[in-house]
Amino acid sequence: MKYAFLAFFLLIFDVSNAQKTDNTKMVFNVKGDLNKDGLADLVTMKEQLHHANKPLILEIKFNQNDGKYTTVLELETALKSKKSNQMDACILEELTIIKGVLIFRNQLMKVSMLHKFRYQNNHFELIGYTFNNADAGGVEFTDFNLITGNKIYKIISYETDKILVEKTTIEKINPLPNLDNFVPLDLMY
Repeated sequence: MKYAFLAFFLLIFDVSNAQKTDNTKMVFNVKGDLNKDGLADLVTMKEQLHHANKPLILEIKFNQNDGKYTTVLELETALKSKKSNQMDACILEELTIIKGVLIFRNQLMKVSMLHKFRYQNNHFELIGYTFNNADAGGVEFTDFNLITGNKIYKIISYETDKILVEKTTIEKINPLPNLDNFVPLDLMY
């Protein structure tokens, strides 16, 4: 009985101690094949609870044949979680993996941004960007395929859904921006 109590006490102490040192909260936990090896890789976003601004930590782990994961990228992002109370914060609304592409959907007041990253050339490169902004003149829309350089820009009227401005250009960026220094507001095209 004495040993059972001691084991219970040590378990409680160990759990409470782990909770005090972690100081993070899981915000996103998504799986998908990012490196085209047929294995489901893991991407997590954790909120740092001990920081006043509560920045998010991004961690990407590639799945190995033995079922273990290897961390290939870990960084603090300029993104904030949905629960951030900062009015000017770029909020991470959604994190998904679709057809091997890691997609961040961010929100800032009346602005919505989509950043698409693919693992190539031994790091995650920005391959696509979509931007929507609601302003007094209508809805501003940009869709940029960084691989082809094809960039579409439109302004659409609120009342009539009529396209007021439409412009298509080819703009090549070399080298492509990468996820290692991802700041959504810096990657607006």
